[in-house]
Parts: sequence; structure tokens; C-alpha cells
Amino acid sequence: MFKRKNTIATGSVYRKMVSMCSPVVRKYSRLNIVGLEQVPAHSGALLACNHSGGLWWDALCLLSSLPERQIHFIAHHWDAKVPLMKQALDLLDCQFMEANVMAITAADNICIGLKQGQLHCIYPEESYHTFRDRYTLFKFSGHGVRYAELANVPIIPCAVIGAEEAAPILFGPKLPNVPLHIPLHLPLILPFKVTVVFGQPVSAQQLLEDHGDYSVAAHTLREHVFDLITPYRSCKKDRAAYIRKSSLL
Repeated sequence: MFKRKNTIATGSVYRKMVSMCSPVVRKYSRLNIVGLEQVPAHSGALLACNHSGGLWWDALCLLSSLPERQIHFIAHHWDAKVPLMKQALDLLDCQFMEANVMAITAADNICIGLKQGQLHCIYPEESYHTFRDRYTLFKFSGHGVRYAELANVPIIPCAVIGAEEAAPILFGPKLPNVPLHIPLHLPLILPFKVTVVFGQPVSAQQLLEDHGDYSVAAHTLREHVFDLITPYRSCKKDRAAYIRKSSLL
């Protein structure tokens, strides 16, 4: 389990960033928010979101869609191996997931935060998309289902659409077990419209009830997220062409 140093008041940097960035992001990307009523106002929940675009633009659009609630982003375990990146993520009150799904316990900081009513966000794909693979979904990991099960909180499927055009990544696949990766993308954010869609909450118990397997439950969760993306697909390829993609992880 990754530990953090309490060197700054919880949430202060995050709140300052939201207050500065949210108005700009909302106006520049003409942010469209759908299904906001699905997100609880105070209780704990886990957002399961696709990872679209570069320069963290998808994350900025997501936090700008919920300025009144702090989103605790769940970073990947390899990010904790890069000192400067870990320090920056700590300042934003991010948490780090375990490498192994079954290593997650109820004593994990993420589970504790969810039980205390925090809103967390996980990217189950564990990788971003290049522009060529926009509107696809890579294989989901079971981490999100495990966290939600142990904390007994709902999972809210979430999709950020348009960030892949606004901050396109031209090349930069994530290699296995390599903590630092530098994608090749345009050095600017384009003024494409971004839509954030929140779907109906689903419980981990519902996802696990048929097979009790985290990988199968993660696949079902991926279907929920894909259903949110489908109406916004730029071209009408066969469904399998969008969802059978697999990242290098």
C-alpha cells in the first residue's frame, strides 16, 4: 500500500486548481454535461471513466464538470515510482492503486476514503488512446470493481468524449512495467467541444453476481461505459471494432 505525506491541508491545492481552471475549461471546450444527477451530492462513489486524449485534458474536463465535489483521482502504481510525478499527484490528493487486484483490502486508503463519503475516479483501461484508436475502449482491469465491493459504494460509469480530438496523442503506447512514458502529441489543446456523460450507477455486487470473477465483472463494466460513448461515435463501424481493442498492458 502506498503512503502519502500530509504536507499540506487536504484539498487546498485541488480547490485552487479547480477555481482557476474550471471557468476556462468550461468556456474553451464548450463543456456539455449529461447525467449529472447520477452523481451523489455527498455520499461515496467511484467514477469509472475512459481515458481519452493527452495533457490530462480529459481529467480537467471531468473535474470542471463537478466543481462542487472534489474528485480523488486514482493513479496507477507505476506513477508512484516517479518521484516528481508522485509529489505532484500527492498535492492533488490522488491515491495510487495496488498492482495486484487481490492485494486490495478494506484497509486500503482508497476504500477508507470511499467509505468516508469521498468521490474517487479510476481509469480502468490503465492506458490512454492514440488518435487512431479514439472512441475505443481497451480491456478494463478489475481494480475498480474490487474497490467498490470492499467499500460498498456504487460505481458510476463515465465517459469523456471529444478530448481525443482536443488533445490528440499521435503516438506513445504504454509499455508493460515502464513507469514513465512520454506520448507524442500536439503541444496545444484544440478548441473541440467536450462532452462528459455520467451513466446510471451500478453496484459491484451486480457486476459480480453471475461469475464472481473480477475480470468478467470488469468486462461488463466496460460495456456500460461503451454504451455511453456509442451515441457520440464519429463513424459507424462495427461495434466489435471499437471494443475489442487491447492495450499493451
